[in-house]
Amino acid sequence: MDKSIFLCAVLVLTGCSKSAPPTAEQRPSATPVRHPTAPRAENPRDIAALFRVEADNRPEGTLRVELAFDAFRRAGLEIHEQRQHLGRPYGARYCVGAKSGAALALSVCEYIDADAARTGADASRKLALKHREIRLNRATSLTVRQLQKTPESDALAARFFAAFEAS
Repeated sequence: MDKSIFLCAVLVLTGCSKSAPPTAEQRPSATPVRHPTAPRAENPRDIAALFRVEADNRPEGTLRVELAFDAFRRAGLEIHEQRQHLGRPYGARYCVGAKSGAALALSVCEYIDADAARTGADASRKLALKHREIRLNRATSLTVRQLQKTPESDALAARFFAAFEAS
């Protein structure tokens, strides 16, 4: 068969006229894309860039990490070794970890909204870590892991949660 005849046949069978644009009912709904974590860094192997991107893209409308740590200090709780850690693995926008004495490790993470915080906390709970508890305050989580499980560390963890929930 001649190529030009073949092409004409294809055009006739598939239609070459421009169809009318779809109506509003025919178009898929334009729901905004939710990005729970911070945008990706240009070079995902550049850890410093990953930290900067997360610090520069913190969510609004939730308990800020700094306010949570201020509440801990006002409650007379010791905090040391405070530093940012990546939030992306937890579905968070921004996280800061710290220790309290030799008994507790803490992590406060900000999420884009309460649903993302619940999802992140649920995913984190699936990790098999002993003596760890996660609580939420709006779209912010506090994870407390008792490094040494004792009645004293239980009481200390309870004080951190009380200060967090009151923030």
